[in-house]
Amino acid sequence: MLKRQAMTLRTLIFDFDGTLANSFEETLRVANELAPEFGYRPAEPHEIEGLRGASYRSIAAQLGIAWHKIPLIATRVKREVARNISDMATFDGLPQVLLELRRRGLQLGVLTSNDSGNVERFFAARGLTCFDFVTTSSSLWGKERRLKALMRSRRLGAHEVAYVGDEVRDIEATKPLGVSMIAVSWGYTSKAFLAQHSPDFIVDTPTDLLEIPPLKRDAETAPS
Repeated sequence: MLKRQAMTLRTLIFDFDGTLANSFEETLRVANELAPEFGYRPAEPHEIEGLRGASYRSIAAQLGIAWHKIPLIATRVKREVARNISDMATFDGLPQVLLELRRRGLQLGVLTSNDSGNVERFFAARGLTCFDFVTTSSSLWGKERRLKALMRSRRLGAHEVAYVGDEVRDIEATKPLGVSMIAVSWGYTSKAFLAQHSPDFIVDTPTDLLEIPPLKRDAETAPS
C-alpha cells in the first residue's frame, strides 16, 4: 500500500509517549506506586515483557484493574509522570532522524492523549523544534476519530499521511482511514504483538525510519 503512496506521502504524524518520549519506565513506576490506592497489584519485574505483548483488557485482568477505573488511573499516572517530563529522555538517534525527515521535505506532527503543556516542556528540554503541529486530547480512546479530524482540519488525504506509533490502538486507528502505519518496537508494546496486528511497517530503531521505501525515495528529490 505504501509503495502506491510513495510519490504523495508528505506528512508523518507521531504518537508521543513511547514513540518520541521514553516514558515507559517512569509510567510503570508511577502505576505501580498507585496500585494500593486503586486496588490493583503492582506489576512484577518478570511480568513486564509479557505485559508488553498483551491487550489492555488482558493487562487489566492480570493485575486486577477495574476497567471502569482506567480513565481515572490514566489521568493520575499522566499527572505524576508529568512532574519529571523535562528530565525524560528521547530515543538514541531520534532528533537527528527527525531533522533528516524534515530535510527530505516531510511535514512532521504529533497526535497524542498527553497534555500539550507536557509535550511542549519535553520538546523544549530536548531542543526538538522540528514539528509543524501538535494535536492533543485528554481521551484515551477514539484515536481514529481524532486522527480523522486532524486530517480534515489540515486538508490531508489518507494517501498523504503515515502515522508513527508504538501501540496496537495506533494500528487500529489507521486501518479504517486508509492511513499507512509505521509501528515502532522501542515503546510500550512488543514487536511480536505489534506484528500480530499487521502494521504497514515495523521499525526497531529511529534510523530505520529513513530506510522505509517512500521515505528513502523522498531523499532522492529532497533539496541538498
